[in-house]
Amino acid sequence: MSAFKDHFSSASDQYAAYRPDYPATLFAWLAWDCATGNGQAALGLAQHFHQVIATDASAEQVRHAVAHPVINYRVAPAEASGLADYSIDLVAVAQAAHWFDLPRFYAEVSRVLKPGGAIALWGYGRMGAAG
Repeated sequence: MSAFKDHFSSASDQYAAYRPDYPATLFAWLAWDCATGNGQAALGLAQHFHQVIATDASAEQVRHAVAHPVINYRVAPAEASGLADYSIDLVAVAQAAHWFDLPRFYAEVSRVLKPGGAIALWGYGRMGAAG
């Protein structure tokens, strides 16, 4: 098991100021917001889902997330969410999958995603192997 390396707590109060917003059209077709950070994607999802569970391994990031009545923020790593089996319609990861232990994360997604559910991972540019 790899330990979570918290690269963001030291500047989490300023984190949102330097990250671009996600386009509204992304959420129109797309509610576990995994690695929520300051909650940007969770806020977009909240406009389309009755309940959004937003997790992040950094307690400081969650502490600085924007409150919303349908968002339930929790501190949990991507690979061990604490969510119930087959309880999630959508798993969303915005600009964070490169930090995960992907085999363990995908096993967690398989455990929590309802049959017929979906997973969406997105980032700012082209995603692929570094090199």
